[in-house]
Amino acid sequence: MRFIASDGLPRLLERLREDGAEVWAPRVVRDTLNTVLFSPWSEGDEIETGAYSTLSAKQLVLPATERLFAYRYRLTAEGEKIEIEAAGPGMHAGETVVFGARACDAKALGVLDALFLSTPGQSYNDPHYRTRRAGLTVITLACTTCDSACFCSSFGAGPAETAGSDLILYPVGGGYLAEGFSDRGRELAALDIFEDSSQEKPALAETAVLELAGLEQKLLDIFDDLDFWRGATEQCLSCGYCTYACPTCHCFNIFDEMQGDRDGERCRSWDACMFYTYTLETSGHNPRPEIAHRYRNRMGHKFSYYPANQGEILCTGCGRCIRGCPAGVDIREVLKAAAARPATPGGALQQETES
Repeated sequence: MRFIASDGLPRLLERLREDGAEVWAPRVVRDTLNTVLFSPWSEGDEIETGAYSTLSAKQLVLPATERLFAYRYRLTAEGEKIEIEAAGPGMHAGETVVFGARACDAKALGVLDALFLSTPGQSYNDPHYRTRRAGLTVITLACTTCDSACFCSSFGAGPAETAGSDLILYPVGGGYLAEGFSDRGRELAALDIFEDSSQEKPALAETAVLELAGLEQKLLDIFDDLDFWRGATEQCLSCGYCTYACPTCHCFNIFDEMQGDRDGERCRSWDACMFYTYTLETSGHNPRPEIAHRYRNRMGHKFSYYPANQGEILCTGCGRCIRGCPAGVDIREVLKAAAARPATPGGALQQETES
Protein backbone atom coordinates (compact mmCIF):
# COMPACT_ATOMS: atom_id res chain seq x y z
CA MET A 1 0.00 0.00 0.00
CA ARG A 2 0.99 3.62 -0.45
CA PHE A 3 0.48 6.45 2.04
CA ILE A 4 -0.12 10.18 1.76
CA ALA A 5 -0.20 12.54 4.72
CA SER A 6 -3.29 14.68 5.15
CA ASP A 7 -1.31 17.83 4.40
CA GLY A 8 -0.10 16.23 1.17
CA LEU A 9 -3.57 16.25 -0.42
CA PRO A 10 -3.35 19.88 -1.60
CA ARG A 11 0.06 19.12 -3.12
CA LEU A 12 -1.43 16.16 -4.97
CA LEU A 13 -4.27 18.24 -6.37
CA GLU A 14 -1.93 21.07 -7.34
CA ARG A 15 0.32 18.57 -9.14
CA LEU A 16 -2.71 17.41 -11.13
CA ARG A 17 -3.61 21.00 -11.99
CA GLU A 18 -0.05 21.68 -13.09
CA ASP A 19 -0.34 18.68 -15.42
CA GLY A 20 -3.31 20.40 -17.06
CA ALA A 21 -6.25 18.74 -15.34
CA GLU A 22 -9.37 20.53 -14.17
CA VAL A 23 -9.75 19.51 -10.51
CA TRP A 24 -13.06 19.31 -8.69
CA ALA A 25 -13.41 18.60 -4.97
CA PRO A 26 -16.11 18.75 -2.27
CA ARG A 27 -16.18 22.24 -0.78
CA VAL A 28 -18.46 24.14 1.57
CA VAL A 29 -20.47 26.69 -0.39
CA ARG A 30 -19.86 30.18 0.94
CA ASP A 31 -22.74 31.85 2.82
CA THR A 32 -24.62 28.58 3.30
CA LEU A 33 -25.27 26.42 6.36
CA ASN A 34 -22.43 24.03 5.52
CA THR A 35 -23.81 22.94 2.17
CA VAL A 36 -21.15 20.84 0.42
CA LEU A 37 -20.93 20.65 -3.37
CA PHE A 38 -18.32 19.44 -5.83
CA SER A 39 -16.70 22.62 -7.14
CA PRO A 40 -13.60 23.63 -9.14
CA TRP A 41 -10.56 23.59 -6.86
CA SER A 42 -7.51 25.81 -6.94
CA GLU A 43 -4.54 26.20 -4.61
CA GLY A 44 -5.54 27.50 -1.19
CA ASP A 45 -9.14 26.28 -1.34
CA GLU A 46 -10.38 24.26 1.63
CA ILE A 47 -11.52 20.68 0.94
CA GLU A 48 -14.40 19.10 2.86
CA THR A 49 -13.54 15.44 3.48
CA GLY A 50 -15.86 14.72 6.38
CA ALA A 51 -19.33 15.48 5.00
CA TYR A 52 -21.39 14.11 2.14
CA SER A 53 -21.93 16.39 -0.83
CA THR A 54 -25.51 17.53 -1.37
CA LEU A 55 -25.27 16.77 -5.09
CA SER A 56 -23.18 14.15 -6.84
CA ALA A 57 -20.48 14.86 -9.40
CA LYS A 58 -22.49 13.50 -12.35
CA GLN A 59 -22.43 16.98 -13.92
CA LEU A 60 -18.83 16.28 -14.95
CA VAL A 61 -20.05 13.67 -17.45
CA LEU A 62 -23.65 14.84 -17.89
CA PRO A 63 -23.76 18.66 -17.53
CA ALA A 64 -26.93 20.25 -16.20
CA THR A 65 -27.19 22.16 -19.49
CA GLU A 66 -25.19 21.76 -22.69
CA ARG A 67 -25.43 22.89 -26.30
CA LEU A 68 -25.91 20.13 -28.87
CA PHE A 69 -25.68 22.27 -32.00
CA ALA A 70 -26.22 25.79 -33.30
CA TYR A 71 -28.33 26.69 -36.33
CA ARG A 72 -29.00 29.74 -38.42
CA TYR A 73 -31.39 30.58 -41.26
CA ARG A 74 -29.80 32.19 -44.32
CA LEU A 75 -31.26 33.62 -47.49
CA THR A 76 -29.40 32.46 -50.59
CA ALA A 77 -29.94 32.70 -54.32
CA GLU A 78 -31.59 29.30 -54.11
CA GLY A 79 -33.91 30.38 -51.30
CA GLU A 80 -33.82 30.08 -47.52
CA LYS A 81 -31.51 27.44 -46.09
CA ILE A 82 -30.61 26.34 -42.61
CA GLU A 83 -26.99 25.94 -41.56
CA ILE A 84 -26.11 23.53 -38.75
CA GLU A 85 -22.97 23.82 -36.64
CA ALA A 86 -22.37 20.80 -34.44
CA ALA A 87 -21.15 21.52 -30.92
CA GLY A 88 -18.28 19.67 -29.31
CA PRO A 89 -18.46 18.11 -25.85
CA GLY A 90 -17.77 21.54 -24.37
CA MET A 91 -17.25 21.71 -20.63
CA HIS A 92 -15.16 19.03 -18.88
CA ALA A 93 -14.02 17.63 -22.23
CA GLY A 94 -10.33 17.65 -21.31
CA GLU A 95 -8.53 15.96 -18.44
CA THR A 96 -10.75 16.27 -15.36
CA VAL A 97 -10.18 14.95 -11.85
CA VAL A 98 -12.92 14.55 -9.26
CA PHE A 99 -11.44 14.22 -5.80
CA GLY A 100 -13.45 13.07 -2.81
CA ALA A 101 -16.10 11.00 -4.54
CA ARG A 102 -17.59 8.22 -2.43
CA ALA A 103 -17.88 4.59 -3.49
CA CYS A 104 -21.57 5.13 -4.29
CA ASP A 105 -20.66 8.06 -6.57
CA ALA A 106 -17.92 6.14 -8.38
CA LYS A 107 -20.17 3.13 -8.90
CA ALA A 108 -22.86 5.43 -10.31
CA LEU A 109 -20.59 6.27 -13.25
CA GLY A 110 -20.64 2.64 -14.32
CA VAL A 111 -24.42 2.61 -14.01
CA LEU A 112 -24.64 5.63 -16.33
CA ASP A 113 -22.07 4.05 -18.66
CA ALA A 114 -24.48 1.18 -19.26
CA LEU A 115 -26.74 3.62 -21.12
CA PHE A 116 -24.57 6.46 -22.42
CA LEU A 117 -21.40 4.48 -23.17
CA SER A 118 -22.79 1.51 -25.04
CA THR A 119 -20.69 -0.11 -27.76
CA PRO A 120 -20.93 2.06 -30.92
CA GLY A 121 -23.14 0.45 -33.54
CA GLN A 122 -24.80 -1.92 -31.07
CA SER A 123 -26.87 0.43 -28.93
CA TYR A 124 -27.31 4.08 -28.00
CA ASN A 125 -24.02 5.96 -27.73
CA ASP A 126 -23.50 9.54 -26.62
CA PRO A 127 -20.28 10.95 -28.12
CA HIS A 128 -20.18 13.95 -25.75
CA TYR A 129 -20.57 11.68 -22.73
CA ARG A 130 -17.91 9.35 -24.11
CA THR A 131 -15.39 12.17 -24.49
CA ARG A 132 -15.98 13.54 -21.00
CA ARG A 133 -15.93 10.09 -19.44
CA ALA A 134 -12.65 9.17 -21.13
CA GLY A 135 -10.96 12.23 -19.62
CA LEU A 136 -12.30 11.74 -16.08
CA THR A 137 -10.13 10.47 -13.22
CA VAL A 138 -11.95 9.50 -10.03
CA ILE A 139 -10.20 9.71 -6.65
CA THR A 140 -12.50 8.17 -4.07
CA LEU A 141 -12.56 8.61 -0.29
CA ALA A 142 -13.43 5.32 1.41
CA CYS A 143 -16.17 5.58 4.03
CA THR A 144 -15.22 4.46 7.53
CA THR A 145 -18.43 5.94 8.92
CA CYS A 146 -21.93 6.42 7.53
CA ASP A 147 -25.18 8.07 8.51
CA SER A 148 -28.70 6.74 8.83
CA ALA A 149 -29.53 7.48 5.18
CA CYS A 150 -26.77 5.32 3.67
CA PHE A 151 -27.73 1.98 2.15
CA CYS A 152 -24.98 1.34 -0.41
CA SER A 153 -24.39 -2.17 0.97
CA SER A 154 -27.62 -3.13 -0.79
CA PHE A 155 -25.77 -2.78 -4.12
CA GLY A 156 -22.59 -4.70 -4.79
CA ALA A 157 -19.75 -4.29 -2.32
CA GLY A 158 -21.06 -1.15 -0.61
CA PRO A 159 -18.33 0.95 1.04
CA ALA A 160 -15.75 -1.55 -0.25
CA GLU A 161 -16.93 -1.04 -3.87
CA THR A 162 -14.05 -0.37 -6.27
CA ALA A 163 -15.96 -0.09 -9.57
CA GLY A 164 -15.64 3.35 -11.12
CA SER A 165 -12.69 4.44 -8.94
CA ASP A 166 -9.21 5.03 -10.32
CA LEU A 167 -7.64 5.62 -6.91
CA ILE A 168 -9.16 4.99 -3.47
CA LEU A 169 -7.90 6.74 -0.34
CA TYR A 170 -8.53 4.98 2.99
CA PRO A 171 -8.45 7.22 6.10
CA VAL A 172 -5.82 6.16 8.67
CA GLY A 173 -3.91 7.99 11.36
CA GLY A 174 -2.19 11.06 9.96
CA GLY A 175 -3.38 10.60 6.40
CA TYR A 176 -4.61 8.08 3.87
CA LEU A 177 -3.61 4.73 2.45
CA ALA A 178 -3.85 4.75 -1.34
CA GLU A 179 -4.69 1.93 -3.74
CA GLY A 180 -4.96 2.22 -7.52
CA PHE A 181 -7.61 0.30 -9.43
CA SER A 182 -6.83 1.46 -12.97
CA ASP A 183 -3.69 2.30 -14.91
CA ARG A 184 -4.29 5.98 -14.16
CA GLY A 185 -4.84 5.26 -10.48
CA ARG A 186 -1.67 3.22 -10.20
CA GLU A 187 0.26 6.03 -11.91
CA LEU A 188 -1.02 8.47 -9.32
CA ALA A 189 -0.16 6.17 -6.42
CA ALA A 190 3.40 5.93 -7.78
CA LEU A 191 3.96 9.71 -7.50
CA ASP A 192 6.64 10.83 -5.04
CA ILE A 193 3.93 12.55 -2.97
CA PHE A 194 3.07 9.04 -1.75
CA GLU A 195 5.31 6.67 0.18
CA ASP A 196 5.26 2.95 0.87
CA SER A 197 3.36 1.83 3.95
CA SER A 198 2.78 -1.43 5.79
CA GLN A 199 -0.37 -0.17 7.53
CA GLU A 200 -3.57 -2.18 7.26
CA LYS A 201 -6.71 -0.80 5.68
CA PRO A 202 -9.21 0.53 8.22
CA ALA A 203 -12.55 -1.11 8.88
CA LEU A 204 -15.15 0.35 6.54
CA ALA A 205 -18.65 1.50 7.36
CA GLU A 206 -21.54 -0.92 7.65
CA THR A 207 -24.65 0.51 6.00
CA ALA A 208 -28.25 -0.64 5.88
CA VAL A 209 -28.98 -3.58 3.58
CA LEU A 210 -32.24 -3.95 1.66
CA GLU A 211 -33.60 -7.26 0.41
CA LEU A 212 -33.94 -6.62 -3.33
CA ALA A 213 -34.37 -10.16 -4.63
CA GLY A 214 -37.39 -10.38 -6.90
CA LEU A 215 -38.07 -6.65 -6.76
CA GLU A 216 -37.78 -6.23 -10.54
CA GLN A 217 -40.81 -8.45 -11.09
CA LYS A 218 -42.65 -7.32 -7.96
CA LEU A 219 -42.78 -3.73 -9.21
CA LEU A 220 -44.38 -4.96 -12.41
CA ASP A 221 -46.86 -7.08 -10.44
CA ILE A 222 -48.12 -4.08 -8.45
CA PHE A 223 -48.03 -1.62 -11.35
CA ASP A 224 -51.82 -1.24 -11.34
CA ASP A 225 -52.08 -1.00 -7.56
CA LEU A 226 -52.71 2.76 -7.44
CA ASP A 227 -53.83 2.57 -3.81
CA PHE A 228 -50.30 1.52 -2.95
CA TRP A 229 -48.63 4.24 -5.01
CA ARG A 230 -50.98 6.94 -3.71
CA GLY A 231 -50.21 5.87 -0.16
CA ALA A 232 -46.47 5.87 -0.86
CA THR A 233 -46.62 9.43 -2.18
CA GLU A 234 -48.98 11.06 0.33
CA GLN A 235 -46.13 13.30 1.55
CA CYS A 236 -44.42 13.82 -1.82
CA LEU A 237 -44.35 17.38 -3.19
CA SER A 238 -43.20 16.35 -6.67
CA CYS A 239 -40.39 18.89 -6.30
CA GLY A 240 -37.86 16.79 -8.22
CA TYR A 241 -35.06 17.15 -5.65
CA CYS A 242 -34.58 13.37 -5.50
CA THR A 243 -33.85 13.19 -9.22
CA TYR A 244 -31.42 16.12 -9.33
CA ALA A 245 -29.50 14.91 -6.27
CA CYS A 246 -29.34 11.31 -7.49
CA PRO A 247 -26.00 10.28 -9.05
CA THR A 248 -27.71 7.95 -11.53
CA CYS A 249 -30.89 9.81 -12.58
CA HIS A 250 -30.41 11.17 -16.09
CA CYS A 251 -33.79 12.36 -17.43
CA PHE A 252 -33.29 15.30 -19.77
CA ASN A 253 -35.20 17.71 -21.94
CA ILE A 254 -34.16 19.04 -25.35
CA PHE A 255 -35.18 22.56 -26.29
CA ASP A 256 -34.36 25.34 -28.75
CA GLU A 257 -33.17 28.79 -27.70
CA MET A 258 -33.55 31.46 -30.36
CA GLN A 259 -31.23 34.45 -30.56
CA GLY A 260 -33.31 36.88 -32.54
CA ASP A 261 -35.40 35.33 -35.32
CA ARG A 262 -32.60 33.86 -37.46
CA ASP A 263 -30.14 32.17 -35.11
CA GLY A 264 -30.53 29.66 -32.34
CA GLU A 265 -29.14 26.65 -30.56
CA ARG A 266 -30.49 23.31 -29.47
CA CYS A 267 -29.68 22.40 -25.89
CA ARG A 268 -30.03 19.49 -23.52
CA SER A 269 -30.73 20.05 -19.83
CA TRP A 270 -31.59 17.97 -16.81
CA ASP A 271 -35.26 17.26 -16.31
CA ALA A 272 -37.16 15.20 -13.75
CA CYS A 273 -39.74 12.48 -14.18
CA MET A 274 -41.40 13.77 -11.02
CA PHE A 275 -42.45 17.00 -12.75
CA TYR A 276 -46.01 17.21 -14.09
CA THR A 277 -44.78 18.77 -17.33
CA TYR A 278 -42.29 15.97 -18.01
CA THR A 279 -44.91 13.85 -19.79
CA LEU A 280 -47.39 16.61 -20.64
CA GLU A 281 -48.31 16.26 -24.31
CA THR A 282 -49.05 19.10 -26.73
CA SER A 283 -52.66 17.95 -26.82
CA GLY A 284 -52.95 18.68 -23.11
CA HIS A 285 -53.14 14.99 -22.20
CA ASN A 286 -50.77 13.73 -19.53
CA PRO A 287 -50.37 9.95 -19.13
CA ARG A 288 -48.96 10.53 -15.61
CA PRO A 289 -51.29 13.16 -14.14
CA GLU A 290 -50.84 12.22 -10.47
CA ILE A 291 -47.76 12.17 -8.27
CA ALA A 292 -48.54 8.48 -7.73
CA HIS A 293 -48.16 7.79 -11.47
CA ARG A 294 -44.87 9.65 -11.63
CA TYR A 295 -43.38 8.06 -8.55
CA ARG A 296 -44.46 4.64 -9.78
CA ASN A 297 -42.51 5.28 -12.95
CA ARG A 298 -39.48 6.48 -10.98
CA MET A 299 -39.38 3.29 -8.91
CA GLY A 300 -40.08 1.09 -11.91
CA HIS A 301 -37.36 2.76 -13.95
CA LYS A 302 -34.75 2.43 -11.23
CA PHE A 303 -35.42 -1.08 -10.06
CA SER A 304 -37.19 -2.84 -12.95
CA TYR A 305 -36.99 -1.31 -16.45
CA TYR A 306 -33.37 -0.14 -16.32
CA PRO A 307 -32.04 -3.43 -14.91
CA ALA A 308 -34.00 -5.30 -17.58
CA ASN A 309 -32.72 -3.08 -20.41
CA GLN A 310 -29.23 -2.03 -19.25
CA GLY A 311 -28.33 -4.73 -16.75
CA GLU A 312 -27.74 -2.31 -13.86
CA ILE A 313 -29.92 -1.17 -10.96
CA LEU A 314 -30.35 2.59 -11.30
CA CYS A 315 -29.45 3.25 -7.67
CA THR A 316 -26.28 3.00 -5.60
CA GLY A 317 -27.69 3.65 -2.13
CA CYS A 318 -26.04 7.04 -1.63
CA GLY A 319 -28.98 8.26 0.46
CA ARG A 320 -29.12 11.77 -0.99
CA CYS A 321 -32.80 11.49 -1.85
CA ILE A 322 -33.48 10.61 1.80
CA ARG A 323 -31.29 13.29 3.40
CA GLY A 324 -32.60 16.09 1.22
CA CYS A 325 -36.28 15.26 0.73
CA PRO A 326 -38.26 18.19 2.18
CA ALA A 327 -41.26 15.92 2.80
CA GLY A 328 -39.39 13.04 4.44
CA VAL A 329 -40.07 10.39 1.79
CA ASP A 330 -37.75 7.42 2.34
CA ILE A 331 -37.15 5.28 -0.75
CA ARG A 332 -36.14 2.33 1.42
CA GLU A 333 -39.52 2.22 3.15
CA VAL A 334 -41.30 2.36 -0.20
CA LEU A 335 -39.21 -0.53 -1.54
CA LYS A 336 -39.83 -2.62 1.57
CA ALA A 337 -43.57 -1.97 1.34
CA ALA A 338 -43.55 -2.81 -2.38
CA ALA A 339 -41.79 -6.10 -1.75
CA ALA A 340 -44.46 -7.04 0.82
CA ARG A 341 -47.43 -6.00 -1.32
CA PRO A 342 -49.64 -8.72 -2.85
CA ALA A 343 -49.45 -8.83 -6.65
CA THR A 344 -52.12 -7.05 -8.69
CA PRO A 345 -53.63 -9.26 -11.44
CA GLY A 346 -52.61 -8.01 -14.88
CA GLY A 347 -50.14 -5.48 -13.54
CA ALA A 348 -47.18 -7.00 -15.32
CA LEU A 349 -48.99 -6.75 -18.63
CA GLN A 350 -49.44 -3.00 -18.44
CA GLN A 351 -45.96 -1.93 -17.42
CA GLU A 352 -44.42 1.28 -18.71
CA THR A 353 -41.62 0.63 -21.14
CA GLU A 354 -39.38 3.69 -21.16
CA SER A 355 -35.77 3.20 -20.18
